[in-house]
Amino acid sequence: MVDNDSSPLADSEVHYLRSEHVGDEFKIFVGRCGMSDGPVPVVYVSDANGLFGSAVDAVRFMQLSAHLPPLLVVGIGYRLGAISSTLVVRARDFTPTVHRAYQRLFPIQTMMGGAAHFLAFIREELKPWVQSRYDIDPGDAAYFGHSLGGLFGTYTLLTEPDTFQRYGIGSASLWWHNDEIFEREAEYAAGHDDLAAKAFFAIGADEDHQGRQREASLLSEGERAAAAVRYLDMVADSERMVDTLRSRQYPSLQIDSVVLPDEFHATVVQLNLSRSLRYLFDAPR
Repeated sequence: MVDNDSSPLADSEVHYLRSEHVGDEFKIFVGRCGMSDGPVPVVYVSDANGLFGSAVDAVRFMQLSAHLPPLLVVGIGYRLGAISSTLVVRARDFTPTVHRAYQRLFPIQTMMGGAAHFLAFIREELKPWVQSRYDIDPGDAAYFGHSLGGLFGTYTLLTEPDTFQRYGIGSASLWWHNDEIFEREAEYAAGHDDLAAKAFFAIGADEDHQGRQREASLLSEGERAAAAVRYLDMVADSERMVDTLRSRQYPSLQIDSVVLPDEFHATVVQLNLSRSLRYLFDAPR
């Protein structure tokens, strides 16, 4: 069932879409960005409870200088409210496996491993729904995700790459389940000689182990301790994935990346989005 929270003529809308694949209801944000006489590309943004507004604003600002074409921005979110309220369900939807060590460290995160169901929702329920309602180019879809959303984007790129034609991968949690995503990359490479996609990996320079500890300096003692105990170098992980994909020499893969100086995991989100859109849509850089 779908219901609409605003006028169909508004620049932005909110709908509610039930997924049989996930067994849950999603809050779907839609923003019309720019005028066009024909079909436009779609940018799908995960974590829309926190990213939809900034994504639409970023797109519209860049369109003032014609850096981006007219776009439809579709945010995938939840009824739960602010981004801090969505931590459990986003872990359910964005992760491809059940990571028991993570579950023990954060007992509230009991749901995980549902990426295949979430991907089926996007491919078989959300995308057809968008195509039935809006004048979009069905062969030109982009995705942007941050953190676990970046992990999900990488998972999609390596399992069902034709889901999107353009991938913005921000600060991806490639460490998930002992770097399991790198095994999926190897499996894809073993069975394919091409990867038709345009992908951009962006991350903050302070998303390494030392930077994570500095970022946690204002948190509680327990949270600071967790940041110190769990060794994560997300910068190295991102660079490793980009280097590995480049080494495959896929004829149809366009890929680039950036490490943004002086940025933490929590401060780099909008920069990752901006840099991704600029690369994916050939804006000046």
